[in-house]
Amino acid sequence: MPAVLGCGCGPPALSGDDAARVEASRLQAEARARLAQGDAAGAVPQLVRTVTLIPDDPGAWNALGLAQQAHGETDAARQSFERAIMIEPRRYEAHLNLAVLLMRIGVSGRARTEFEQAVQAQPGDPLPYWNFATALVDVGKVDQGRELLLAALKLDPACGPAHAQMGRVESLAGHVPVALAHFAAAESLGVETPALRGNYGLELLRANRPAEAEKQLERALELDSTRVVEWNHLGIALTRQGRTREALPAFERAHRLAPSDEDIRFNLATAYERQERHADAATLLANPHPVRADLLALWGMALRGSGRVREALPLLREAAQKSPRDVAVLNNLGVVQAETGDVPAALATWRRVLEIEPGNAIARDNLKARGAP
Repeated sequence: MPAVLGCGCGPPALSGDDAARVEASRLQAEARARLAQGDAAGAVPQLVRTVTLIPDDPGAWNALGLAQQAHGETDAARQSFERAIMIEPRRYEAHLNLAVLLMRIGVSGRARTEFEQAVQAQPGDPLPYWNFATALVDVGKVDQGRELLLAALKLDPACGPAHAQMGRVESLAGHVPVALAHFAAAESLGVETPALRGNYGLELLRANRPAEAEKQLERALELDSTRVVEWNHLGIALTRQGRTREALPAFERAHRLAPSDEDIRFNLATAYERQERHADAATLLANPHPVRADLLALWGMALRGSGRVREALPLLREAAQKSPRDVAVLNNLGVVQAETGDVPAALATWRRVLEIEPGNAIARDNLKARGAP
């Protein structure tokens, strides 16, 4: 049987330029997948290879800038966005991304110019307004951010991301009902980001609606389980519903993610105390030595609960020195002074409480129990 030879009728070979673009397309797809997974470090080299293959593609340079920005390479990201604009001067998204980056690093005049370029390139689109507004709010320019968000919502009242950002703006202004209305609108319009869910949950906590806050915060953590603030607020929402035992894992997760956060340490130690896990609370608060008076006082009371009353006394004294008008600290100091045998000092401490807060029932009851006027 004769050998079978290739018939020569397969697909034609790609030219060098076509092959480069196919490879670049593959690299960009992989980079997008990495970015979606939060792997900016892995996406950057793929996009660097992409722009090496197709150096005249503004979209590739813009994508590289986004990856570099996500990886913290601010200067490189700026150069990539500028390269995209140089190739295509009316490149809408590159102007917008550069505007946001510049605002966040404090180059506000140039940022405003780039924002205006983005608006001119895509008139009638709310995207540049709410996106640039986010950058303004991030650097504390809340009123300017509100103006742009109002413009975005005028262009498109159903712009969900603009509602989500307006909710944040109104929250910062202390306008809880208005903020909640915007967050609800964003949710109804299909916005589904951990930031929206987390901000919505926090605002529901401020409105004293912990059960609703719990649902929003749980959803935020389903979307991104690394969000420290949401774990802490979930613990607070559960605690306010009387579910301290369920709150403990949330506070513990927040503490593992941010071990130096003092507020989280206080919340977790308080939860331990409520479960009468005094030794755990004392261990948590012992290292590093707290600076804040409330943490010092809590550590002292945890030691007292563990039967180590004499070790508690210097901590409560230190807390009282740091916060001399904190009646809760002073009342606890009085208790420990009395339990260590220094009743005259305890009486003086409780009288000091009444000087600060004449109606304080705890101090009055403690003085009465010891027959003191």
